[in-house]
Amino acid sequence: MYHLFIVDDEEVVRKGIRELLQSADGEYAVCGEAADGELALPMIMELKPDILLTDVRMPFVDGLELCAMVRKKMPWMHLLILSGHDEFEYAREAISLGVDEYILKPVTMPQLLGSLSKTARKIEEERASYFSDAGDGPARQRGLLVGHLLNGLLDESFSAAEALARAETLGLSLAARQYAACCLDVRADSGEGPDATLRRQFGILLGRVLDGREDVLWSARGDRFLLILKASEGANVLETAYETAQALKHETARLLGADLSAGIGSVVERLGELPQSYQDAKRSLGGLVGQPHGSILSALDLEHGLLPRFDFTEAVPLAERLRHVSQEDIGFLLEQHFGSARDEDQSSLLYRYYLLADLVVSSIRLLQSIDAEQPAPLREASDGENLMKSVATYGDTIAYARTLVEAVILRRDQKQGVRYGEELRRAKDYIRAHFADNDLSLNTVAAEVGFSPNHFSTVFSQQMGQTFVEYLTRFRVEQSKRLLRETDLKLADITYAIGYGEPHYFSYIFKKYTGISPSVYRRQEQ
Repeated sequence: MYHLFIVDDEEVVRKGIRELLQSADGEYAVCGEAADGELALPMIMELKPDILLTDVRMPFVDGLELCAMVRKKMPWMHLLILSGHDEFEYAREAISLGVDEYILKPVTMPQLLGSLSKTARKIEEERASYFSDAGDGPARQRGLLVGHLLNGLLDESFSAAEALARAETLGLSLAARQYAACCLDVRADSGEGPDATLRRQFGILLGRVLDGREDVLWSARGDRFLLILKASEGANVLETAYETAQALKHETARLLGADLSAGIGSVVERLGELPQSYQDAKRSLGGLVGQPHGSILSALDLEHGLLPRFDFTEAVPLAERLRHVSQEDIGFLLEQHFGSARDEDQSSLLYRYYLLADLVVSSIRLLQSIDAEQPAPLREASDGENLMKSVATYGDTIAYARTLVEAVILRRDQKQGVRYGEELRRAKDYIRAHFADNDLSLNTVAAEVGFSPNHFSTVFSQQMGQTFVEYLTRFRVEQSKRLLRETDLKLADITYAIGYGEPHYFSYIFKKYTGISPSVYRRQEQ
């Protein structure tokens, strides 16, 4: 099934297209619609349809402007233009934007289905050939040189001035007002780490999505991948990072059937400060322990309160260090805790036993303080005989302790609850108070709670388990069900009371979510 988003300022046109598609044997599904490009863009960014079908002449943001923005942000999306004006300038600009079809109004069912069918075949051909060509020799060689440049910059193998000079020889510009690093970890649905084939395919995907963009550079780095994001005057590098991570996550799932997690580093203003942003990006990625693979977390999120940076000094009680340790810092914590008991003699064995017992007791205290159930490894560690077997060597001790700590912090993170709980509560309160506003959007709610749109979209979908658009739609449908049950309001009045501007569209949405029409629901309930 191909998901379609419709943008047209004429309700009768949108209604006609919906009705045409309903007779197309379920091959196409309308995932959303809007009356102009300004309202449509945040919805498209969140829903990420396969095909955008848009009119040319609309108020605020017209169809060609919308296509230009979509092409820049989501280059994989297929674009179909509707126009009642057979003018050469429109067609020429549409061609320059890579529009798939230019359809003249009034559109007929055979004409629309023919254009959609051609676009669907193109999508399938692209999917079939997407990974067949990894690029020619020169392109691959240049990619290796860019990777060497970025990795050397982060490893501080050369100065910022030398990095700028090397970039210039590659035809790249590293100069910017702001920078941020981003770490990417791609895994199959099974949760296993990336194999060679998955890594190769993901590298091709990165090249196809990002090559040609001036604000993002990428490279492989160990088992993961690295993005360096730049922003010029007036741009927001963190917003670009969230937007790019969301797009790559979508394409990874669509084309590879795999999950992509992203850790976004802190924003820095100097090229020489990128190594610090990269360390923060790694810490952000490590902070996703306990979260479903495929999440996005930034240094800003960490600073908000979950798994903040912590000074792991021995003066801090072990239970408190466990309260804040991230997946990335487990090795450091264990080395610090057990490092003085490396020797393989009897006294060191007894000391390791004492240190491991201290770790068990501290873990129990931590979980008790947050009213969390003990995981199986911690319950088993209460047996002194098991502990003694586990400290036979220093390596055995570290391996056993790592398994224990990983289980404890997983249970800790499951219990600690939702990040940004207060902001999400305010967002839901705002939706409840303003759901009847026809122009309520992700952007308006994000501004209300002080988030940028892409940051809010990421946090909301990860913590709520559904996109903002899905949440708002379901909320409006539930409100309409209450009005259908408890009042005698006409369908048109209910439509406007819940924030929709067109009764036919409301009926379409209601049936999509409930399986029956509003009138049938009212008869059943009353």
